[in-house]
Amino acid sequence: MAPARPKTRPARRRPAFLEQLSEAYNLRRKSVVQLTGDVHGLFWSSARQDFVGLEALLHAELGPKFNLVRMDVASGVTFFDEATEAEVIRICESPDGKEVPRSRDRLMKNLIERSKHSPLAALVLLHGMIDGSHRARAAGETAKPICAVLQYAGALFPAGDFARLSELDRQRLVQFLHWVADPSFLEGPDLLLLINPVKSEINGKITALPATAHIEIQLPQIDERRSFVEHYRQRHPGLRFEGGRERFVRDSAGLTLANVKDLLEVAWRSKSMVGRDDVVREVNRLLEAELGEVIRIKYPQHGPEDVIGQQATGEIFRAIFARCDDAETAVSAILVSGPNGGGKTYQLEAYAAASGRVVVELAGIRGALFGETDKLFELLRWHIATFGKILILVDEAHTAFGSIHAGDVHKTERRLAGNIIKMMGDPAFLGKVLWGLMTSRPDELDPDIKSRSPIQVPIFDLEGDERTAFVAEMFRRKRMPLPPPELEQVVAATDYYSARDYRNLVAEVLAARRQQPEITVTEVLERWQASRSIGRERQLQTLIAAMHCSYPQLLPAPLRAMTESELAARVEQLKLSLAR
Repeated sequence: MAPARPKTRPARRRPAFLEQLSEAYNLRRKSVVQLTGDVHGLFWSSARQDFVGLEALLHAELGPKFNLVRMDVASGVTFFDEATEAEVIRICESPDGKEVPRSRDRLMKNLIERSKHSPLAALVLLHGMIDGSHRARAAGETAKPICAVLQYAGALFPAGDFARLSELDRQRLVQFLHWVADPSFLEGPDLLLLINPVKSEINGKITALPATAHIEIQLPQIDERRSFVEHYRQRHPGLRFEGGRERFVRDSAGLTLANVKDLLEVAWRSKSMVGRDDVVREVNRLLEAELGEVIRIKYPQHGPEDVIGQQATGEIFRAIFARCDDAETAVSAILVSGPNGGGKTYQLEAYAAASGRVVVELAGIRGALFGETDKLFELLRWHIATFGKILILVDEAHTAFGSIHAGDVHKTERRLAGNIIKMMGDPAFLGKVLWGLMTSRPDELDPDIKSRSPIQVPIFDLEGDERTAFVAEMFRRKRMPLPPPELEQVVAATDYYSARDYRNLVAEVLAARRQQPEITVTEVLERWQASRSIGRERQLQTLIAAMHCSYPQLLPAPLRAMTESELAARVEQLKLSLAR
């Protein structure tokens, strides 16, 4: 019998950011490196043959070449191991380069202990250690350079001009700027790593230094997630996944490996299957923790087959998503307009799901970003880059974004609109990211944002036979088929209803039949009807949608017969009427 073939293990690569760090230090001679992004994640360490945290990885990878020292605003100066602490004290305090007098050893350890909760003192101490290492090397001693890992650098050097910083914050920043501008430091081999989740929280004066480089640690890509899951399964055989392991690997886009491990741990300990809903909840929990309720991942459970009517619109949506799979034919954004309740979101989600795109919903961004615009956009861009091909849905886009042109717009809102425009125009996202801007008032959308939507699709209320078929199908799906005479009466009585109104009507009938099983739809309509209060508003929205249309064949016959000037005149009349 042939010997059993050994199981193949997935290739595990050195984290990409370590290669970038090596390039910044060795080739570009950067002495200060900001590490942002997935700073709380797990990474493969070939030295440990395991997935470890960032500090453990830095210790394993850089420890042989540097004396690693750690610092933060709470713990002060600490060391990764006792051997490194003893070596640093020897370099700084030994008169002969070999032995450290007890008095000096005690003094140094007292200074280290007193650096706790005293970030300025800790910074001065760290500066002294690196100066001591520099002097030792200048005297001919063998001494590894120091690599200082400054955790939570945003708390140590918060963003802001000098005038906006507290006195202690200013002192720390000036101390640091003076230190890293010193030629003896710049020409030496020592390295400072400033670690923080987002770059925008670290003072911009440090970012602007010629000696500073920035490296963003990306969230794990699909091959890294696959490798981690396989590594975990080798130690926990029998772990089961709803829809299969590969489906889990795809759905977990947007999670750190630490988050993925949490999901696997819970399933393993509870002897349950890793559910898809668990993954979606964890992705959204993480996004909400970092971005509030600005962004939400959705996996629509409906598809094009669930959309009733709107065949011409459906063909256009299919064609749009197909062309956006290729960067050469892709567009950055599409504008979907029409009156309230027409089903814009439902249809766009359906065709996005059918195309295999992840649906990302962007909401409440205007209010959430006041005072945090740069930080939240940095996080937003970082998360978006992790997913595969996505559709970013923005409902009521005309209220979601400010304008870069209006004179009365706050500068923060202007920056918000500028960031959105910049993201839409980023060539790196073309084909990968499609923005779906949905609005009932496209005329109020910023022109620069609108211009990035070369495809404009209006969605109108169904009319004639399509409306009748829509109503019949709505009730049939709820096992309440309408006989032709009643169907005709219902359609006549609801000629102003939107798709949303019909969904509400179906709900009313279902509720009524729980009390009176034999009640008819027409009887329900005698005691309940959709409000007519926004009739003129919906009429205005319909006309404006007709003016924002890339496909004339989608226009209802009465609108198609109107000239552009007639449409514009009618829009202005309704605006004046509604303004009274």
